[in-house]
Amino acid sequence: MAPFSLPADTAFPADKAAILPAPLPTPSHGAGGSFSIACSTRINAPPSKCLDIVRSPADYPSWNPFCRLVEIDSQPSSTTSSPDQFHLGTVFTFDVHFNTSPDSKPSTKSQERVSILEDIVDPTSKKVIGHRIGWIQIGPQPDWMLKCERIQEFIEVEGADGKVTTEYRNWETFYGLLAVVVKLAAGEGVRKGFEGWMGGLKRKAEGGN
Repeated sequence: MAPFSLPADTAFPADKAAILPAPLPTPSHGAGGSFSIACSTRINAPPSKCLDIVRSPADYPSWNPFCRLVEIDSQPSSTTSSPDQFHLGTVFTFDVHFNTSPDSKPSTKSQERVSILEDIVDPTSKKVIGHRIGWIQIGPQPDWMLKCERIQEFIEVEGADGKVTTEYRNWETFYGLLAVVVKLAAGEGVRKGFEGWMGGLKRKAEGGN
């Protein structure tokens, strides 16, 4: 199977999150989504550091206003180290805050499973140029009613000073009959949440609080 990649001309909102005019495909669910929410930013830190932060849910309360609490429900049987990190197949539950103010209460809970965790390889040079992690929602409804997958990419970019920086790209695509309901009821909350997640990740990776 060919490695997953988006079309080269795919445009992401810069330094903000937005509902896209056309849905993006995802590695697990492919094309045919109802809508996508996406964002991107430049982070002055290496891709490996950014990925490590996202894979370490115990630290989420220190930087992530969107999903502040994460409970790991199960790890794949092949996991022999780092039981507190996300691995391919990890099942976990988010407390989701559509209101990202510090004193807000969780809006909902969402159980997810890590569906992809891989290096991004340049097809020409065969060099590893970044990393990709994604997760799919587990229920409670059947997939034909609603399914979604969120993907985060951390791509190496040379900064103006010659240092390695990261182009962060994030999107979630929603599929199924209920996707339009989710868009109306929670689309704006997810959009604001992605902006909070992105901003917090940038500050954390660049050495802030």
